[in-house]
Amino acid sequence: PYLAHATMEPLNCTVKIDGDRCEIWTGTQFQTVDQGVAAHILGTTPDKVTIHTMFLGGGFGRRANPVSDFVAEAVIVAKAAGVPVKVVWTREDDMRGGYYRPAYVHRVQVGVDKAGLPEAWHHVVVGQSILGGTPFEKFQVHNGIDATSVEGIADSPYLDGTKAKHVSLHSPKTPITVLWWRSVGHTHTAFALESMIDELAHAAGKDPLAYRLALLKEKPRFVRALETAATKAGWGTPAPAGRARGLAVHEAFGSIVAEVAEVSVEGGRIRVHAVTAAVDC
Repeated sequence: PYLAHATMEPLNCTVKIDGDRCEIWTGTQFQTVDQGVAAHILGTTPDKVTIHTMFLGGGFGRRANPVSDFVAEAVIVAKAAGVPVKVVWTREDDMRGGYYRPAYVHRVQVGVDKAGLPEAWHHVVVGQSILGGTPFEKFQVHNGIDATSVEGIADSPYLDGTKAKHVSLHSPKTPITVLWWRSVGHTHTAFALESMIDELAHAAGKDPLAYRLALLKEKPRFVRALETAATKAGWGTPAPAGRARGLAVHEAFGSIVAEVAEVSVEGGRIRVHAVTAAVDC
């Protein structure tokens, strides 16, 4: 689904204009861009704009957007008012006027060998590009492919031993504003990939941990993380009555994380009782 950043502290910015100079107090992740945007609004140069970076009450990428929306708004208001101004977005403003993690859909088809291991993998991803229209587009979008949309799949260790594999991407353009959101592409690729691995393990009649270890036997960091999380969580021992365990492992930005979740379904709703995580930073 589309997801809002929903930072704990609402977007806010304080601006004081003094002649051709400007001081800004805000929690920001994109100081250089904010500085340039403010200078453009005021008809001055970036060296005349001083930004005091405050604690930002949660950022997750929302406070780093290419149009510097909440900073630009405060500068425009202060310029018009002729006095120092503090702008604070309401929660409603934040939820309706934000930049969202794009909605994505995955279609995965896998052919398996006699042991139930993948020998052909066809994966289609559909979702808006978060890099389009940003300063990073020219560096990270090649031949129409936004690398962040397929990260975690195109470079997945699960597919290293697969003889035939094809990952394709469709990036539709819609009026909905989208942006990086926390772990970026991994927010959806990890879920889709690990869900498919569970389906394959089930089809092969194999334990989900054993199945993963067979695919990742040449990847010692993954093996260590999986085995550590599984051991600490009591994998292989009976779960409490009415509960079940599931596990997953994924690499993002050089860190490998394995997790075991113990859950139940109560009144049609999923309840998470415990999560055991092994993190190889």
